[in-house]
Amino acid sequence: MSNHDDHGHDHHHHDHSHETHPHQLQPPHEVFHDPKAGEVARAWITNGHLSLSLHSMAFGKPDVWGHVLAGMAQQVAASMAEMGHGSMAANFETIRKVLNEDLNKVAAQSSVLSNKG
Repeated sequence: MSNHDDHGHDHHHHDHSHETHPHQLQPPHEVFHDPKAGEVARAWITNGHLSLSLHSMAFGKPDVWGHVLAGMAQQVAASMAEMGHGSMAANFETIRKVLNEDLNKVAAQSSVLSNKG
């Protein structure tokens, strides 16, 4: 069996674990003071789509993710206000409105999938 066809196989899954990307964010400074800290999500927009790297079983239960995602919405709203964009309340209201609309779309799609049978 010859070896010289192998180069370039699995092109999309080669190891980037030791590379840094110029647009990546730094971890929050607090994590360096907590030996038990663990990363649970990285979110990127690439080619117009959301790309996630997730530790989806970090909490063992989906309910904690509900708290995490709500907390992210709150922090985004507050952070935008600090940067001079709108008020925290107005930002949060907009995020919540669109989030609810999109969650309803996802729920409708998944109920269609689960009802086929």
